[in-house]
Amino acid sequence: MPAALTRHRRRVLPLLAVVAALVAGQFAATRATAQSALLSQGRPTTASSTENAGTPASAATDGSTTTRWSSAFGDPQWLQVDLGATATVDRVSLVWEGAYATAFQVQTSADGAAWTTVHTTTGGTGGTQHLAVTGTGRYVRLLGTARATGYGYSLWEFQVYGTPGGPPPASTPISQYKQVAASSWEGGNAPAAALDGRTNSRWSSQFADDQWIRVDFGGVAVVNQVVLTWEGAYARGYRVELSNDATTWTQVYATTTGAGGVERLTVSGSGRYLRLFATTRATGYGVSLWELQVFGTVDSSATTPPLLSRPTRAPANTGRFALTAPADQAMVTGTRRPAFSWASSPGAVRYQVWLNLSRGDYDFAASGNLLDLYTKVAETTATTYTPTWDVADRWTYRWFVVAVDGAGATSASTIRTFSLYRPTLSTVDDGIRVVNGSRDLNRNGAVEPYEDWRQPVETRVNDLVGRMTIEEKAYQLFYNAQAFPRSGWHFGPAEARDLHTALLASSGTRLGIPFVSAGDTIAGYKTTYPLQSALAAAKNYPLAHKLGDVQRREQLEVGTRGVLGPLAEVGTKVLYPRIQEGNGESADVASAQVRALVTGLQGGPELNPASVLATVKHWPGEGAGGEAVIVFDEVTVKYHTAPFRAAMEAGAVNIMPGYAGSTLLDPGGPGAGDSAKILAYLRQNLGYTGLITTDWLPSGSWIGAANAGSDVMGGADPGAPGFSMAQFTAAVPAARIDDAVRRVLRIKFKLGVFENPYGDPVNGPYRFHKPEYAALANQASREAMTVLRNNGVLPLRLNPGDNVVVAGPRADDTAACCIWTSYFHQEYGSRTMYQAIRDRGAQAGVNVHKDTGPSPKLAVVAVGETSYTHATSWVKEQPYLPPDQLALIRDFKSRGIPVVVALVLPRPYVITEWHELADAIVVTYRGGEEMGPALASLLFGDYAPSGKLPWQLPRALSDVLRPGGTDVPADATEAWDLPYDLGATAAQRAEIRARIDAGQPLPTNYGNPLYPYGAGLTGW
Repeated sequence: MPAALTRHRRRVLPLLAVVAALVAGQFAATRATAQSALLSQGRPTTASSTENAGTPASAATDGSTTTRWSSAFGDPQWLQVDLGATATVDRVSLVWEGAYATAFQVQTSADGAAWTTVHTTTGGTGGTQHLAVTGTGRYVRLLGTARATGYGYSLWEFQVYGTPGGPPPASTPISQYKQVAASSWEGGNAPAAALDGRTNSRWSSQFADDQWIRVDFGGVAVVNQVVLTWEGAYARGYRVELSNDATTWTQVYATTTGAGGVERLTVSGSGRYLRLFATTRATGYGVSLWELQVFGTVDSSATTPPLLSRPTRAPANTGRFALTAPADQAMVTGTRRPAFSWASSPGAVRYQVWLNLSRGDYDFAASGNLLDLYTKVAETTATTYTPTWDVADRWTYRWFVVAVDGAGATSASTIRTFSLYRPTLSTVDDGIRVVNGSRDLNRNGAVEPYEDWRQPVETRVNDLVGRMTIEEKAYQLFYNAQAFPRSGWHFGPAEARDLHTALLASSGTRLGIPFVSAGDTIAGYKTTYPLQSALAAAKNYPLAHKLGDVQRREQLEVGTRGVLGPLAEVGTKVLYPRIQEGNGESADVASAQVRALVTGLQGGPELNPASVLATVKHWPGEGAGGEAVIVFDEVTVKYHTAPFRAAMEAGAVNIMPGYAGSTLLDPGGPGAGDSAKILAYLRQNLGYTGLITTDWLPSGSWIGAANAGSDVMGGADPGAPGFSMAQFTAAVPAARIDDAVRRVLRIKFKLGVFENPYGDPVNGPYRFHKPEYAALANQASREAMTVLRNNGVLPLRLNPGDNVVVAGPRADDTAACCIWTSYFHQEYGSRTMYQAIRDRGAQAGVNVHKDTGPSPKLAVVAVGETSYTHATSWVKEQPYLPPDQLALIRDFKSRGIPVVVALVLPRPYVITEWHELADAIVVTYRGGEEMGPALASLLFGDYAPSGKLPWQLPRALSDVLRPGGTDVPADATEAWDLPYDLGATAAQRAEIRARIDAGQPLPTNYGNPLYPYGAGLTGW
């Protein structure tokens, strides 16, 4: 409700803690006999009214007794929850705040329109009421008819229990999270808030009539129902319209007697766009919607290519007949449906058309350039084919045709290449006009070659470089576009509005060159997924691709077009603090995982206008030593650089050298970022031609790094004390600067940022963290969970009323799941291990206590390190639990309480001292924002374990270090550059080296670890 409509908030009744404790106790008593499940928690909840923005309907079903729904001060009022499907309801619990109902009804409904009363009273007492009811329905409503106070109705919690059953919903909203526009919006109440599925966010217009909100379904939709959930400022008169072009509209519903609340409109029509046009307001304010839900079906065939085969290599013998159109190396700019044609092949009865489409189901474990994988998209008897679907922007499309004769014999044509680019030009009011279909970036009224998106990328690069001063070129190699708009790079992540403001500033520079924003969001942008070491425990590479794709989609929403990841490191040194960010101990796993993440982030195996630029790091592989020195030799360098080769095969065009130098590639030389020899190895031995971006070096190293061959000075601030751009341009040859700036500009043109540098800072954030995104993060965390030990205590077999204790420093630690700039999204429902186990226990009637509790049947002890980045939480030479954490395990065990250890394992630990004390050990790694819920589900047997250790675990510290040793090569007892060698003999290490040198498969069972690589129970 607009602020002016909100009444003066009364004083919240005191003693929240007492209420919470009382409620917990009463709920515990109830759980002891409960047989049904809690169905309402977290489900969509609406109400007749709310007192203010701080007391939304959703607060009554969020599981917290410190948040509440409160209504306006009048009778009657209602609160309604959508269970998502028909259920048999047997109990409703009401936890009233002081403003309760003396008279109310509980009702159920199949459709949210026709209601059946299953409980009624005129003698309500407030407090906590547990009501036994009998009914079925998808919707459950509390209808208050008489208040006990002069205020409204106020509930801490509204809980519905029962048994799911019945058919699923008839349909799901086709409008949710879609692109949206509106005539206006008021305050922070953006249009997209009406499409985000949340009942505590809303769109509200300016205070005038003739306001509208428009949804783009992305394809032609057949619409059958519209549901409007109004806030207090509703429309009395409005119409619903459909259109195919957002210009010509067909009315499918109209009224002048809108009643507000929840209106369910039966409509019939089709169109790509739907518009709600409000003509008459019911209040003096604007119009305001909690949710606009449109139901029906969307035809996505126009944007979905047919996938008639698996990704496949081209035939060995091609060139049997010629292709005619598109011309080889053509740039298609006039259509998204180019006509393909070819010469006839004698005897052919049909032809197959093969195109190297971007896909998410490559065999990521296979080597080879992913651009050389093709999909059959058509079969035809003609010698022409025109797609019925839009071909997406790509710079390297390759295609060929296979002729099939009457006997089934085949012959393949030549292979040709074309590109396709048809951008949607930015409409942001940034002072740049569109001239002859292109953005006039330098504002001179003419279209220069670099401004003309129809020109080849190299033509645009050459033209722009020729127009730039030496200083403008140098700025493109630096960060801090926030303060220096001519800089080529912006260090993120920034909030959407701040990023947009900086992008606007860059558009005002002389040549209008946009920057690229990149940050250390190595485990997701807003949806946080497990670190790469945890993903390596799951080995689900298509899922890793999907996670990269989620990050790409979220970043594109607000215009941040780069990421300083993924890591292409193999972690073979136990004491390397950043081993958690890498891919475990297997180079094969690392290679597959990097292929998957790069193609997910870049939207395919090539940088394109829908990509987020991946920055693969840290060259040449710091997992073989750390950030001080890399110790691989002429044999093991093959093992540690394999994931970088894989990244290049997946289309990576930005690589970050690390801080460490290499005793092999540049003996006695500097770190990789300013070592000419280490960078030359990348270009000469791996054939890399893309961008090289340094790690964060001090200003005194920037000139040396540029002269060594680095193109972009990572994080470098042109305004750093003691530094000037004049110094840089005087000390770095102009040819070296030109070489670097060409790589920078080439990437920017391929990203399409000259045509559309912006995201949507108003609506984009409402499309973050979609339910399907969180579900993928949850799946990844589940699949990573590794059960090292289980004496039969798992899955938990507890009775209603049993008590469980969750203890340990990581139990309620929101940071343990994540590092750096990946976050625990508490506002979206993520929960710590304790919170998640407590909530899952409640569904089973089990009481879960923190730290201590009465007569516990089981203790879950959460131990390990909290969040960190370059360093460890305790001394890195001590890869084992500290005494206080070990004491917790021993204490519960000494009291005869079964112990499940939930081990946050960011690096290989020595657990020999205590692992047999544990009845079960579950390794969570750093499992992302869904680590807690994933663990709770595992403990209660909702799924079976499948994760496998990505490293060996040492049997003793002596497998890693000499007694009293420190983290230096002379004190190491493991070979830092060899995998699977903890406790290995000299002969075993020689065999590992020989297999690496010969390119042979590498067994993982060397050495004498406590737990080998790949350890982990599968199933129960």
